[in-house]
Amino acid sequence: MKIEQSKFELALAKARLTKAGLAGKAGISAATITKLLAGNNSTPITVGKIAAALGVDVAEIVEMGE
Repeated sequence: MKIEQSKFELALAKARLTKAGLAGKAGISAATITKLLAGNNSTPITVGKIAAALGVDVAEIVEMGE
């Protein structure tokens, strides 16, 4: 799964979190978030953790059509 950067940034702003704050809340490293935003694939569980920490559905932050 890939994160769509513009959708991610919008959700991050709505949640009023920094990337570091999100990483802590999601229980993942900031480096993982950086890698995802660079276009790397991630496991569904990691994307799920990010979406939960942002308070959004997974579909709101991933690239569709994969």
